[in-house]
Amino acid sequence: MHYIRILKPPRLTTDRKSVLAKITITTDLGDSFLASDLSVLASVSSGPAIPFQWSGRSGMRGLEVCVPVSGKGKGKGKGKGGKERMYVRAKEGGVAVEEFKDVLKGEAGVVGVWSAEIDVSSPEPVERVVERRFGDVSIWEETGESIARHIWDAGLVLSALISQKAERLPDVLKKPNLKILELGAGCGIVGITMATSLPNIEKIILTDLPEAQEILARNIPSSQAKLSHQILDWAAPLPENVEREKWDLVVVADCTYNIDVVPDLVATLDRVREGSKGVEVLLAMKVRHESEMGFFGLMEKSGWAVRERWVVPLGMLGEGGEGQEIEIFVFRGEGG
Repeated sequence: MHYIRILKPPRLTTDRKSVLAKITITTDLGDSFLASDLSVLASVSSGPAIPFQWSGRSGMRGLEVCVPVSGKGKGKGKGKGGKERMYVRAKEGGVAVEEFKDVLKGEAGVVGVWSAEIDVSSPEPVERVVERRFGDVSIWEETGESIARHIWDAGLVLSALISQKAERLPDVLKKPNLKILELGAGCGIVGITMATSLPNIEKIILTDLPEAQEILARNIPSSQAKLSHQILDWAAPLPENVEREKWDLVVVADCTYNIDVVPDLVATLDRVREGSKGVEVLLAMKVRHESEMGFFGLMEKSGWAVRERWVVPLGMLGEGGEGQEIEIFVFRGEGG
């Protein structure tokens, strides 16, 4: 999977007749640029889509896109004109990812991106956030090339499976009055998709470090009273409300890539199990290096056993590029 990223917030040109932005197209961690050519379309809400060419075969790393504005955006500005949103997407319909079902085709896909609002009547800078849309689910990310607070492949695939009510999902997701704890939630795509797709959830808490709380707060729909977020540091004791709750499921997506924090992750799962006998762990991962296998050794040592495993193919663009896989596991404590 590849993602179109807006490297810096869009800005108006000096004549205020166009919106200018620089984009790149990378993998989820930003560690590999799209190496094949791709036609992309850029537009704002008041104007037509303008084609641009990503020349990945020539080693392109960034592409400037510029689209005209009419000054009659969909929102009202502070004076004359209005507010615009820039949208950049793949031109080819078979490549553009606009719905969760597009993620599960097993073919190469490119996820498009929406900017924050651009007030054409004001010199104020545009917010440093962008939006991904998958049908009814909308997720904000940060701009730029950092890997933090972005959507990653495993979380996207797990969200797509849940949204599309895939046949092979763990039985625990069918339990009534389900209580779910998500660790390392990031932008919150998995937990938010669960809350919007599964009517049997009683409570779901999305947890991460302090720096993720602002984007989580932005992403959680105000209509989802059963959905909340809070700080949970794997290296610290469980928060009191988490410790005293009886959890049915712990969700972990894209959290095993850094082997240095894996011992703390496993220790946190152990602490949750102490107060929630029979709790299961739903893990989604894309193996990026062999050291991630250390997670499974630590889980086995702590008495966690794999009860289910399945693999979801993930197509990749690029000449000679090999497809990738997302692996999904269900763990349960031995004897539980």
